[in-house]
Amino acid sequence: MIDVVKKYRKTIFFVVVVVIIANIFNILAPYLLKVIIDEFAKNMVISSVISILICYVLLRIAIIVIQYVKDKTTNKLSNDMLEDLRNKIFDKLIVMNMKTFTKFQSSDLYTRLTVDAENTKTLFSDNIPIILNDVLYILFIMIAMMIIDIKLSIIGIASILLIAIYSFFLVRKLQGLTKKITIKRDLENQQYSENYNKSKLTRFFSLEKKNIHKVNTLLKEELKERYRYINYNSFLWPASVFLEAVGIYAVIYYVLNIETAISLGTVYIFLYYIKQAFTPLKEIFDQLEEIQTAQVSLERINTVLLVKEKEDIQKGQEIQKLEGNIEFKNVTFSYGRKEILQEVSFNIRKGEKVAFIGKTGAGKTTITNILMRLYPIKSGEVILDGHNMKDISIESIRNNITYISQTAYVFKDTIRRNILLEKQDIPDEEILKIMEDIGAMPLLDRLENGLDEMVTVNKLSKGELQIIAFIRAIIHKANIYIFDEPTSNIDLRTEKMIQSIIDKISKTSTVIIIAHRLATIQNVDKILKVENGKVMDYTTKKL
Repeated sequence: MIDVVKKYRKTIFFVVVVVIIANIFNILAPYLLKVIIDEFAKNMVISSVISILICYVLLRIAIIVIQYVKDKTTNKLSNDMLEDLRNKIFDKLIVMNMKTFTKFQSSDLYTRLTVDAENTKTLFSDNIPIILNDVLYILFIMIAMMIIDIKLSIIGIASILLIAIYSFFLVRKLQGLTKKITIKRDLENQQYSENYNKSKLTRFFSLEKKNIHKVNTLLKEELKERYRYINYNSFLWPASVFLEAVGIYAVIYYVLNIETAISLGTVYIFLYYIKQAFTPLKEIFDQLEEIQTAQVSLERINTVLLVKEKEDIQKGQEIQKLEGNIEFKNVTFSYGRKEILQEVSFNIRKGEKVAFIGKTGAGKTTITNILMRLYPIKSGEVILDGHNMKDISIESIRNNITYISQTAYVFKDTIRRNILLEKQDIPDEEILKIMEDIGAMPLLDRLENGLDEMVTVNKLSKGELQIIAFIRAIIHKANIYIFDEPTSNIDLRTEKMIQSIIDKISKTSTVIIIAHRLATIQNVDKILKVENGKVMDYTTKKL
């Protein structure tokens, strides 16, 4: 966040200067009225009064212009900073390693990019400019009071400080309540996200009442904190009005009970300044409450921005082409304290078609995650074409590996862009030839816009989405293919098509298949069974 602020330091300095000028003018404008009142009492000539009134009007016009420039500048500044901040958060998420990334809830990350970033924007567009403006205004009022009459200024300043001290302690209490409310709201967001993602599960097992009770409990807890907030906050304004009245009364009482005469204009300007001081003072503490919300948002954004564990995909040896020879040597891996793999060793030769089998949670997908450098191993070595994997750049490894899971990863875009991704220079003829070779042309023929058809779950079945993922894999021509349960969510016809695709791929590349179904691992060269953290050759090729 500091980097974002530094980028706009010149604009911030300009805003500060404009605010100072505006407040000086705001102090001078009522002072001109004081001069008119005092001179009227001395039988001032009309021409002089008119001259001062013209100055007063011009001063007010200048204030309006300055205010317009300040508001426009701060709004542009805050929007530019919001864009930069969101880009920084997203950039950090992109380079964050998977081990760190999975520590965050998806709802938390959405909140950082939306609500928290927006709160930070409000901090720079509203909160800080308002506080800066009001603090300077009150400071200039105090200076003006002391210049005009030092004794009366003691009464005025004492009144302002009294309400400031009272408000300070009250706002400290409100800050704690704001933080509690924010925490409750985060828990609600997590619950909403979980209910949305598991909506089918909720209906299948009749969990509606249970989930409603969870959410209602959270809402009641937040409401309880909000009531406490309202109770404390309701004391702020009445006390301000009371102390304002006390200050005005004290000035009038002092003026009426001293022997030295004080001009009517001086009495007016002091009553005006005292009256005006309490409005910005209340604004300051109102903004301080909002700043607490923004501060919480900044703290949560910093939990993302200050993460040091990043994934440098260029670091290491660059290898254009990996042949597909893979060897695990005594590899041990754990998620936190839970050990998943224990000194695992196996060998896959170039061009082999290998299947991993085993119970759910045994570590099959973990092996492929290690191979794709998503997670670091605890000990041991992974050798690719004679090179230690940790010495090869992550970019080189992933450029040579294509991964297809049981859930097709597709974007809300055209079929063409979903297939090509960043390789937009591949002609349509090559895509169409692949589709024809694998028997996927009927899919394209039934779509009105062909390759320009937008991919949505409503238009395409899971099997058809999986076909698109397979075409993408083929066209990117990797040397190592990983299929994680590729036929688990599709019909028999599509399964046969995909089996045919895998057979064609395996003729020129190393293929790794994670599967439970017998049909998926037919005609493989080797079956490796993952069990109790170990990997064993399953030479019988029977499940």
